[in-house]
Amino acid sequence: MSEALLNVKDLKVAFENKKNKTTIVDGVSFHVNKGETLCVVGESGCGKSLTSLSIMGLLPKTGKVDGGQILFKDDDLSKKTQKQMSKIRGKKLSMIFQEPMTSLNPVHTVGRQIMETIMLHEKMNKKAARQRAIDMLKLVGIPSPEARIDAYPHELSGGMRQRVMIAIALSCQPELLIADEPTTALDVTIQAQILELMKKLQEELNMGIIMITHDLAVVSEVADEVLVMYAGKAVEQASRDQLFEKPLHPYTQGLLNCIPTINNEEEKEELFVIKGTVPTADNMPVGCRFADRCPIAQEVCFASQPPTVNIDDHRVACWSYTEQWNHQEGGEQNDTSAGDYQQAISS
Repeated sequence: MSEALLNVKDLKVAFENKKNKTTIVDGVSFHVNKGETLCVVGESGCGKSLTSLSIMGLLPKTGKVDGGQILFKDDDLSKKTQKQMSKIRGKKLSMIFQEPMTSLNPVHTVGRQIMETIMLHEKMNKKAARQRAIDMLKLVGIPSPEARIDAYPHELSGGMRQRVMIAIALSCQPELLIADEPTTALDVTIQAQILELMKKLQEELNMGIIMITHDLAVVSEVADEVLVMYAGKAVEQASRDQLFEKPLHPYTQGLLNCIPTINNEEEKEELFVIKGTVPTADNMPVGCRFADRCPIAQEVCFASQPPTVNIDDHRVACWSYTEQWNHQEGGEQNDTSAGDYQQAISS
């Protein structure tokens, strides 16, 4: 059995000003084991990145963890001060941000930026840190690392810059790596190389990874577990195989239906879309947040938020798997599937 590395329990993240407080991430729970990858998926604005920033202690000034626990090896990170977190970030926890060109400092060489992290946490002198930086550039597959170490970010390609970000993140061999859309701006060939590199380094370091992405093709390649978020809520969590073979939540089913398929028939098939839009943070519905867009929603879905139920280690927050729904429907437990969702959409 894998050893638990991170355990997030009922996490709430809120933004507050003088007039009001708005909860963006509302009651999200998940865990990450050593040597395993958790992929967090969902539309833009669902709270994926804010969840990761709260783990790293990097929320904006107006944001705060407003409830729950972030247990890293039983140590609650949500209770740490910024000074305490600065000793953990880069050493035990690291993060790769979405756009390396804006994450890297344009006025410093990439070598200096790698060395800064190493000298801060490993207490190495400049000469030893430079050699470690060269070794890291070599490790992430950058050719001629002895020369590239003195290059500036703008002198490198997008793929090279992303490799530099990985080198910085892994320079102190962290136990947990958070990757926020690490391949979004890259072409498919470089994307495959970056994912393969991360997988290789994970195996070598027995590192836990949280991969934030909207790309289900990436999820199918790297995930051990998948967490699906919608409008600040965790609506489904399961193993990769469970999720792709039998998605339970209507939102997950909709996401999978959006994946284009190769159709051998002469008739052109229209791309599937989930109708409607994600509700805004200051105007969340009383009931299930997906109810307005869900083709199988019933009265109870609009009245109150669904509980999270566990079905064979497959967690889902949907009224269709509860007694209340069954009583309302007057039948057995509703066993939906991606095909049922598509049928409901087209009927």
